Amino acid sequence: MSVIKDSTEINTSYENFSAVCPFCGHENTFNRRSDLRDTEPIDRREVNCGRCGRPFGITGDSVNPAHEMLIFDCYKLIEEKRYSYCILNLAMAFETFFSLYLRVNLLYRPFGKHRREDLGGDSLERLNELSSLLFETIKKYPFEKMRGIFLNRMLAHRHVVSFDEAETIIQELPKLVRVPSDEKISGVVFKNLKIAALLNNVKASKICELRNRVVHHRAYRPTLSEVENELQDARRILFPLGRMLGLVGDDANWYGHEPDVLGTKRWTEISAPF
Repeated sequence: MSVIKDSTEINTSYENFSAVCPFCGHENTFNRRSDLRDTEPIDRREVNCGRCGRPFGITGDSVNPAHEMLIFDCYKLIEEKRYSYCILNLAMAFETFFSLYLRVNLLYRPFGKHRREDLGGDSLERLNELSSLLFETIKKYPFEKMRGIFLNRMLAHRHVVSFDEAETIIQELPKLVRVPSDEKISGVVFKNLKIAALLNNVKASKICELRNRVVHHRAYRPTLSEVENELQDARRILFPLGRMLGLVGDDANWYGHEPDVLGTKRWTEISAPF
């Protein structure tokens, strides 16, 4: 019986999984959607080499949330001097972060509480209903309005504990699209002072303006210096903020298994009411 070898040379990105064939040395690039037909992190999977056709295994995929993967992809883009695409990735990282925050706090954590406490009813059906409602509510919002919603929800200090409460908040999101003032952000007292600083940095980020210059009108070409500055800003804002808020991925079941670490206890540890 032939032995299926695993590739020992891999490179993962948000869209693709690249692996060197252990038999002929050909570097294969598999698109997650079109080739692998799966966007979940790959534990282990058998694929075929595009040159010699022999099967081999791929493993060791990234488990980072999407916003982090988009940021990491920028290093390869910088190597290739594709600076415009790097700016697009960084703007996407922020928007993806805002969206994940809403899903985790308005969908996944109430779902986990509902299942843990056996509150009755079809929790999965309710989760799907609210997921559709959230999508339809925010799908039309550009960067600036999503930033406003994220900041206002953070300043609200409301830990959502039920589907009914989540539904009410989702319906109120259109009222939260305006970015709060510096005074309002500074007026909230956080136990962890880093939170307030990071929120101010989210508001101050210029990645949206630079992205708009790249994609509109004369297709602005950013410099390496501009890209490096925005990359550094994205890392120093989104990485620590994601960790503090427990945004570890897009799997609703994971949050249900970590109620004490990622739910009420963690929220009260990082912030205090007005």
